[in-house]
Amino acid sequence: MTIEMTAATEVTDIATRWRELDEHFGTARRRAGDDDPALLVDRSSAVVLTAPHATRHYRAGAMKAADLHTGSLTLLAGEVANVSAVVSAGARTEWDTWDERDDEFSRHLRDLSDSARMLIDIHGMGDHHGPDFCLGTGPRPGALENLAVEILRSELDAFEVVVDAPFTARPHYTVTSLAQRHLGLAGLQIEVAARWRSPHDDSAAPAASALSLALTAVEEGIRDAA
Repeated sequence: MTIEMTAATEVTDIATRWRELDEHFGTARRRAGDDDPALLVDRSSAVVLTAPHATRHYRAGAMKAADLHTGSLTLLAGEVANVSAVVSAGARTEWDTWDERDDEFSRHLRDLSDSARMLIDIHGMGDHHGPDFCLGTGPRPGALENLAVEILRSELDAFEVVVDAPFTARPHYTVTSLAQRHLGLAGLQIEVAARWRSPHDDSAAPAASALSLALTAVEEGIRDAA
């Protein structure tokens, strides 16, 4: 089951819209049943946001807990930045390599529009790691990854942003690895600290807004450079 969403109008109240999208995502999850669906928003952008761990998911030989609220955060950032988004609403099928994986999430990534130049993969990390955001550049970073890192560090200067520590996005099962090794695209992973990921905590809204606006700048930079 694929759930397609239309582009929303301009987002003026980040906190309210985030809660709306979180409710929408929760409904999609409940309707998934035993399927492994994905939410797709195609805005024909150069940057495509992904959220592979928005629900419980199979990874590296085991079921993993969800990265809470990364689904709604990714949908929100996609609206604000006017970029495409692919969000997993269920990923329980076992797989080891991307060649083996065949669910709606992976199929959407393989069938992206020709405008796509870079996948930016949104994950969640625990607050005990320290930083607000960690940028993982993957196994084969190049000029577009370097550009995106430069833009994000500049736009998020009010937050602590680190690169490749503690998360590199180099393992073969990451979306960043898929982009760089198999799809001919640039890729970058963004780990977001738990303290900035709850749509039910208004104190997290400024970080969600800052990330969304930073991704707007990344889209402009990647579109101009690609």
